[in-house]
Amino acid sequence: MALAELPIPPTLRVADSHGRVACLIQVWDAAAAMPTAGSERRRLSRTGRGRCRGDIVEVVRAAGRALTAREVVQGLLTAGKGHGPGTVARALADLMVAGELVNPKDKKGYRLAEWRKRTATRSLFD
Repeated sequence: MALAELPIPPTLRVADSHGRVACLIQVWDAAAAMPTAGSERRRLSRTGRGRCRGDIVEVVRAAGRALTAREVVQGLLTAGKGHGPGTVARALADLMVAGELVNPKDKKGYRLAEWRKRTATRSLFD
């Protein structure tokens, strides 16, 4: 069956390379606008980064201690999560802005906000 005969035209992109030559085949519904790589990248980053944020929190929680960015990336790789270093860096920044992670300037790394260290001095309200 030809692609043109399908009841709902698929949207797909296949790329391959051999040596110094690359080939891209793209199929989409002729009634729709041609999809671009940029729009696909933006769509994937929204869902991918959301999963990455959740995976980072899981890795930090499982470690039970502060982790550097490098240790977070390594922990994600060990856990079989396919997030690249750039996605992890952006997700870490998102988690800091959201207040889920903190990274004090003590060089120990990222930790859950709920782990805030209590000072040795007792509060007047304890």
